[in-house]
Amino acid sequence: MLDENRLKRDNWRQIDFSFVNNAKGGLQMKIVKFVLVLVFLCAATFAFSQNVVLHENFSSSSLSGWKQVSGSWRAVGGKLVQTDKNENMAMITVPVWQSGKMMYEFDLEYVSGGEDDYAGFGIHVCTSNPTNVRSWGNGQSILGWVTYDPRHYGYPGAYIQVYESTGKTSMGLHKGIYPSSDPLRHGDLIAIPSSYMKYEYISATVPFKLMIDTATGEGRFYDPVDPDRYYYAFDLGTSLKPGGYLTFRTNSVSVRIDNIKVTRYY
Repeated sequence: MLDENRLKRDNWRQIDFSFVNNAKGGLQMKIVKFVLVLVFLCAATFAFSQNVVLHENFSSSSLSGWKQVSGSWRAVGGKLVQTDKNENMAMITVPVWQSGKMMYEFDLEYVSGGEDDYAGFGIHVCTSNPTNVRSWGNGQSILGWVTYDPRHYGYPGAYIQVYESTGKTSMGLHKGIYPSSDPLRHGDLIAIPSSYMKYEYISATVPFKLMIDTATGEGRFYDPVDPDRYYYAFDLGTSLKPGGYLTFRTNSVSVRIDNIKVTRYY
């Protein structure tokens, strides 16, 4: 069970279920039951207002539809694997239209590369004009990024970041989220809890879940241990242009990716 107080200190938000725990007495319980029925009905309605626009489990080794930009990407054992742990700008792109409220879900496994205390992994979303060559940026896109660099940030050294790319050579931390020139010093970077960085978790499969709304620029990174209750929210401060491509990228690490699902909610 997660330590709720620790997560609050780490700026992760908790979805409020306190009305259930605080309900006492017959009338209150009836109210709770009524609310739960409404939630169930709304959830059923909501389920019909979504569209899975990409669902990939790599049953074929051909990687049909995917474009390898840099690095060494293969479909092995039903998983997408980036095998070159020395490549710091490995990218692979797939066409998928993204507009409105989008949810990105997949499973992530570490293979190797973090032995030198330096690694990174992320996903470019809502990408327009994606790059065709190895490059720092990737067209016009938003990059949800997890960085591991304790030599630079101090231990444990893992942070969630959001970048904005405007071209092949132009990409930096999104100014709407990180207005300071030194976001680490001013507390704008969100640290991954140190309890998640234990060595015994290195072989674990991590469920990655990211939501972003192109209409509002608001988004969430969901906690991999308890995604139904905890998340880190961010706000770009402006709407986001829809895009027709999605790109995975790695920095000096080999990973496996599986069960990719991209869903559009209406």
